[in-house]
Amino acid sequence: MDDYEKLLKKAYEEMPKKTRQKERFEMPSLISFIQGKQTIIKNLTEAANKINREPKHIIKYISKDLGTTGTVEGQRGVLTGNFKQQLISSRFNNYIKEYLICKECGKPDTELIKFGGVEYKRCEVCGAKAPVKHV
Repeated sequence: MDDYEKLLKKAYEEMPKKTRQKERFEMPSLISFIQGKQTIIKNLTEAANKINREPKHIIKYISKDLGTTGTVEGQRGVLTGNFKQQLISSRFNNYIKEYLICKECGKPDTELIKFGGVEYKRCEVCGAKAPVKHV
């Protein structure tokens, strides 16, 4: 084995494990239904856990985007007003793009951090850091 191959092998072994993983990210979907004058997101906490985000952050984003109020009640999210499942799913997809997926490498392995009063999305795979909209 020549020097190049040895160096390449060493570099590969020292890479973070997440960069070597090949499995695809499976985006969770929100299940919602209308009850009276409210829209209930049945699995908000479960979906938030799958993407490593706080349910309050997700409901705040969705409610602000829809121009309504929203709260987390146990495992569910509650929005004031009647909103179709398609609309809730669309807003959740937008949240995923803005607050989860790395714009550089496309991986979902990010975390939200605050630095100097600004919120950033930092990728645990490639190290990219990008500011996100304040919710």
